[in-house]
Amino acid sequence: MTHISELVQEVTRQARRYPRCSREQALVYACEDVAARHAPLRVLGRTEAVEFVAHVCTEEWVDVPHLEFGRHRTRCTGWADRSTHTIGIHTSRPGVGLLLHEISHLVSRADNHDAEFRLVLLRLARRHAGIQHAGLLRSLFAGSGLDTDPVHPL
Repeated sequence: MTHISELVQEVTRQARRYPRCSREQALVYACEDVAARHAPLRVLGRTEAVEFVAHVCTEEWVDVPHLEFGRHRTRCTGWADRSTHTIGIHTSRPGVGLLLHEISHLVSRADNHDAEFRLVLLRLARRHAGIQHAGLLRSLFAGSGLDTDPVHPL
């Protein structure tokens, strides 16, 4: 079994793959990448993704967003636009983690990947991806210095 400190080191290395992002954003993406490798989540087809988003949003009392699927020449695999209540998916088989990430943008009202966003993401991950994945993600956030308490920051 890998010790959490080794995974946090992996996060630090992985964050370098996001040079155009803020440090906070790069670390969030890196934590999600490492968590997905060590506590994998399902990959869904288009129909399953639409159903999954509808299920999560209904359970969370959130209006179901419009989903746009398409290929774009960018490293970005997804985006969320609160003004149109739309989630864009740029991969043919989105993972549960990607969908929860984008739903978190709509729910948290955060324009970035701040503590409020991370708290919403963890709550959604716990309810819709499982405790193993959510617990690992939380530990990676904490080990990387990313707070998940918008009221009482680290």
